Amino acid sequence: MQVKSGLQAVCSRQNDRMIINARFGDLGVRPWTIIATLFLMLVGCSSTTELTEAERQKLDPPLLMLLRGEAVAESDFDASLRKDGTREYAVIIRSKNADEVKSAGIQVGSVFSDVITARVTIAELRRILSLSSVRAVQTSSKNYPH
Repeated sequence: MQVKSGLQAVCSRQNDRMIINARFGDLGVRPWTIIATLFLMLVGCSSTTELTEAERQKLDPPLLMLLRGEAVAESDFDASLRKDGTREYAVIIRSKNADEVKSAGIQVGSVFSDVITARVTIAELRRILSLSSVRAVQTSSKNYPH
């Protein structure tokens, strides 16, 4: 198979809609190969499930931008890497039911009244947002003595 120009694919979101732009050029491949490639692109792009309006309202702006895949400043987050290389973010969760947060598989740092601290991955953050007892999730920050 001789490739004269390559596959170009971009997956993005605009106004809460998933946009897939694909340009195959003249690849000299069978139609089923193109269909299979498009299917895999669709599956990969849709793996970042949409947030409901209720879930969006629970997030502060930097976390919402992070979940939407928008450009964010690293300084907006207290982020670190887990041993497996997954990025985790320090968050403050507002919920009266810390046990529900824990039962969702979230490693809770501390609990005081309705304030719960945790370090979570993007996938864990999505799980937290789906919990009925969670009212809000915001970024945490490092505080240093003056």
